[in-house]
Amino acid sequence: MKQSFRERWWRWNNHFQQTRVKVISTVISTLVILGCMAPFFVASARLQSQRDAIELVVQQANLADREPISVALLEQGEVTTALGKFQSSRLRSMGNDLFDRQGKVLDSALISDVLLAPYFPTWSPIFLVERSTSPLAVTAILLATTFLALWMNFFIPYLCIMIACVGIVVPAVSRGYFSLAFVTTGITVLLLSFSLLIQLLIALLNARVGWCAVAQTLVRESIRLRISLAFISVVLIALPLLPVFIDGSTPLRYQIQTFMSRSLDISYVCAACMTLTLGCATVAFEIRDRQIWQLMTKPLDRFQYLIGKWVGLVGLNAVLFLVCGLGIFIFVQWMRTRPAVDDFDRLAIRDEVLVARDVSRPQYLPLSRDKLEAEVDSVIASDAVLKADLDSGRRRFEDVRREIALQRQAEFQSDQRRVGAGESKTFVFPDLSMAKKLGGTMSLRYFLHAGGSDSHTSCPIIFKFGDGSWVDRMFVPAQGHVLMVPTSFIDADGNLKVEVMNLKYDVKSQTFLPGPFSFNWEQDSLEILYRVGGFEGNYLRGMMVNLVKLSFLAMLAVCSATTLSFPIACLLSFSLFLGGSLAPFLQQSLKYWTSGADDGSIESMIQFFVRAIAVVVEYALRPFGQTSANDLLVKGRNVSWDRLTLAIFVIGIAWTGITLIIGWIAFRRKELAVYSGQG
Repeated sequence: MKQSFRERWWRWNNHFQQTRVKVISTVISTLVILGCMAPFFVASARLQSQRDAIELVVQQANLADREPISVALLEQGEVTTALGKFQSSRLRSMGNDLFDRQGKVLDSALISDVLLAPYFPTWSPIFLVERSTSPLAVTAILLATTFLALWMNFFIPYLCIMIACVGIVVPAVSRGYFSLAFVTTGITVLLLSFSLLIQLLIALLNARVGWCAVAQTLVRESIRLRISLAFISVVLIALPLLPVFIDGSTPLRYQIQTFMSRSLDISYVCAACMTLTLGCATVAFEIRDRQIWQLMTKPLDRFQYLIGKWVGLVGLNAVLFLVCGLGIFIFVQWMRTRPAVDDFDRLAIRDEVLVARDVSRPQYLPLSRDKLEAEVDSVIASDAVLKADLDSGRRRFEDVRREIALQRQAEFQSDQRRVGAGESKTFVFPDLSMAKKLGGTMSLRYFLHAGGSDSHTSCPIIFKFGDGSWVDRMFVPAQGHVLMVPTSFIDADGNLKVEVMNLKYDVKSQTFLPGPFSFNWEQDSLEILYRVGGFEGNYLRGMMVNLVKLSFLAMLAVCSATTLSFPIACLLSFSLFLGGSLAPFLQQSLKYWTSGADDGSIESMIQFFVRAIAVVVEYALRPFGQTSANDLLVKGRNVSWDRLTLAIFVIGIAWTGITLIIGWIAFRRKELAVYSGQG
């Protein structure tokens, strides 16, 4: 009897899944991948050796001594090394900006990047050969996914999808449709990676333990339900599309920050919504449809049932975050190769965006309590209209005092951040002992307002340091500026003293002249930033913080659905999620809470209870909002180990554990085997 195509397919597929064939296929796949990646290894090694040679020579340059290397850099834009001569007209146009006041090269890495730009192979994406570790990472990912596909009996679909992807990408590249090729490759890689890791997760949960069976069932259920697939599809399809729709005319550092902000927020919000919806649905629907009867008749207690559901959700989130995390990281590395506005824009990506930096801000003194109360009483006594409102009961005395106190305190601190024309003020940046220990340079970031904050004007400013040295600069109002400061200026106590002077230095007369306007800045617009680590480790810690928060949301959803119906469980879970996420904004709004109601009125009582509820919610959910990591990653700020530890112990252990105990106690008291006689 003649076999159908489907029967021949399954017979051949079963034969392919035999161990001997898998071993042979593994060896062949390894050789093919290594052979395809070999040119990338050779090109990256060559570029790395040239980069090392250039930086070794450039570090010896000294413009103050008119050393030949520095003269060649300044006049010809060239560097001669043992590997040859490298030249670039872009370096010659940068001129003195390459050197500091002592004649030393500011950034040897910038010079090597500019000189090596023409030597990158045209047949390779730049990010694949820019670093020696890039081809190694790509090779490891290709080998891992291929091995998973082979040994998880997924190789034939994996190979067919890859061939289909190549069939779209190659013609697209040849015709110049690079965006189509990029989006197709990105979606294919993310979907395949997610599918393979889901199969691996199911295999890992195949143990003969009750909670493992529950977790495995939930994972299988998640890839069947439209609820979870909708959120997963949005994430895996949206991430490759985001870089295409970002305006390429803006500075490259803003493009990367925009992509990181949107991609991290989309991944986290979609994962949170999927977790809450799926967690509530899987428990509530099993109880409603009486499927839980079959589970409870087996050697499976209710505690194991809750743990199994939670482990399944955490495992699903871990897979999704691993795929999204690697995808975002790779897309960021690819975006780094886009054209930058100038070399300093590309330098800012390395030193301000893709980095982990700690921050130190000046200490602004608050107005003392006695002086604050005296000023508040003075304002109330001198304002006849305000006194009339208080006497008539139109305004509450406590609200008025709070409003005036906040205003006076803000004015007092704002006055400290204002420097008049010809004046100067000294500020102390504390807690810089770590920066002094690490050495190198720090970034003094300032964002000032002056006059009408016209972007077409420039104003003078002078920064004077503790050792007597000073630097004069011109700044554009309402624009960010950065000044590199050596860590040697930090004193033994870990403090950096900076005198901000509203003066202009006249070179001809060698005198100091007052600036045209007074200038001021916001509380976080004058700060010292210093590097404490690389982007990779910082990015990993940030993703772990988000995963810990999702683990709590998973337990919250599961335990809510044990005693509540699906709509009520979703309402409770999403309310706590939104309340925790908005806790920082709620904290700010509570500072400016005022009431115009009369004392003892119904409206006054209602507003009192509303404020009391808001205060309790903000205080209880404050750690959830304080551990946010996405904004720090976008700004290149350090996601510290303290923040990660706080997330693990407070949210991951304490909150999750308390929620589990409460849910388990309520679940134990719930009668499951109640039959209504219908259905």
